[in-house]
Amino acid sequence: MSTKTNHDPDDRPEAVQRAESGAQAWRAVVHAQRGAAPDHADFYNLAGYLVDTFAAIESLARLLADPVCSYADRQPPGKRVYDDARGVDPWREDPRERLIDARCDLDQLAIAAGCALDVANRFWSAISHIGVEDALAAGRAEGGVSR
Repeated sequence: MSTKTNHDPDDRPEAVQRAESGAQAWRAVVHAQRGAAPDHADFYNLAGYLVDTFAAIESLARLLADPVCSYADRQPPGKRVYDDARGVDPWREDPRERLIDARCDLDQLAIAAGCALDVANRFWSAISHIGVEDALAAGRAEGGVSR
């Protein structure tokens, strides 16, 4: 995307900084989990954070949809939005067309994140019913014979 608004890394809006931190954190989670021993508590806790993350992604996609769609019409006097395909793609002369497409993409993202949220909630619920106990003690509690 071409833009004349460039930010130094420490000068970026808080939302952008936090999005970067979140993405980095989830990559670190994947890396850490690759070497982790399977553990019910980890499954349960990670599921809860997945639910929270998908809910936030769904909310952000819905929040961005209207501002993205109307971005071309909300510029200050003397500023205009352009599509960098102008002159190459005659179907893309008006940036509003691409912004409408982008809004549709955000709508689809919100739906997909909502679906992922539902699946993550089901996983969280399922894993919450699982536990680990000492097999010998469990056998006695169920009427098994102790040897």
